[in-house]
Amino acid sequence: MLPRIDRRRFLSLGALTTTVPSFLVKTGSLLADEKSLGNRDRVLVVVQLAGGNDGLNTLVPYRDEEYYKARPKIGVPRTQSLKIADDFALHPETGELRTLYDAGVLAIVTNVGYPNPNRSHFRATEIWETAYPDKPVHTGWIGRYFDAECRGIPSPMLGLQLGEKPAMTFAHPKGRAVTLTNPSLFAWDDATSQAMERLNRVVPTDNPQLDFLQRTSNETLALSRKIQDALKDVKSMTEYAPFNFSQSLKVVAQMIAAEVPTRVYYVSLGGFDTHTTQPRRHAGLLQELSQGLHSFLSDLKALGHLDRTLVMTFSEFGRRVAENEQQGTDHGTANVMFLAGGKVKAGIHGGRPDLVDLNDGDMKFQIDFRSVYAAVLQDWFAADAKKVLGTEFKPLPVIG
Repeated sequence: MLPRIDRRRFLSLGALTTTVPSFLVKTGSLLADEKSLGNRDRVLVVVQLAGGNDGLNTLVPYRDEEYYKARPKIGVPRTQSLKIADDFALHPETGELRTLYDAGVLAIVTNVGYPNPNRSHFRATEIWETAYPDKPVHTGWIGRYFDAECRGIPSPMLGLQLGEKPAMTFAHPKGRAVTLTNPSLFAWDDATSQAMERLNRVVPTDNPQLDFLQRTSNETLALSRKIQDALKDVKSMTEYAPFNFSQSLKVVAQMIAAEVPTRVYYVSLGGFDTHTTQPRRHAGLLQELSQGLHSFLSDLKALGHLDRTLVMTFSEFGRRVAENEQQGTDHGTANVMFLAGGKVKAGIHGGRPDLVDLNDGDMKFQIDFRSVYAAVLQDWFAADAKKVLGTEFKPLPVIG
């Protein structure tokens, strides 16, 4: 007769799972179905430029005299800007972005915004994360995408954010995303790991609860090891700068290459609220962005995963057209977005900003950001964009 395990012993073994991150337990119990995701499923990497990036000094309308009239001290000099089109140049500290542009893997969307723009950091960020400018809602646009289009995919870690504060982008009552401040949280201590392994060596019984516990712990260990192996054994093919933003992208590249069952990654680069002494501060941030994205995309190309990855940047708002008295810029409206990857339609999407016909000193948007989201949903993920966004928007033709 097979040995039985008493209730006290069972509960002591069961307590082991409480020391494991809950999302790993859930994911581990479903690991056997992971292949339903497909080995080549497409991935989105959302990059938040927190604080309100100055789009005019990022993508410079270097032939427009109105730009230099409005920014006599902080405007990017023509002789230093990196020309990429007849009407546009990139900031001089974004040489890596120009390399990506010339290589045909970078698309730039100009004059992006929405009606009746909000200039509050909190509310404007919420609008971009929920895709609902007209009223506050409690779900994020990616959270709604997971619920509407990914119900048949078992993994509860469809979204992963590397950062401090969870983004509303993933918000949904049926949470399918995880926020981590450090990738080491994918693991637990050796004692717990050894205890779970001992649990798996217990002779099988006719106790369905113990059988489930053994199966779950075994699959949880397998997933954790897979993620740890991704971070340890997937060798980066390029150098990353020693900054949090670049190192987060390095982790994402490793996980993409290991084909971890995650659809959307989210990383942030903060500090873009440049009210004072903007030129030097903004230059450093753009350099960090440029170097990080270049390393990330180069790494993915070398690892063979560039074509299944799409990067999309956003910032809660742009800056006002005119500089202020502190050689900075205040909260504005329309902005630029970058989309990068092996399947983007490279180039400039949208026209030169109108710096004469302003709305109380701010640019008028020409492209609704939800048209970009619709392109991501429909043309990248083959999802029903209207179901996710609540209203029909014509997808911007930015994805091949």
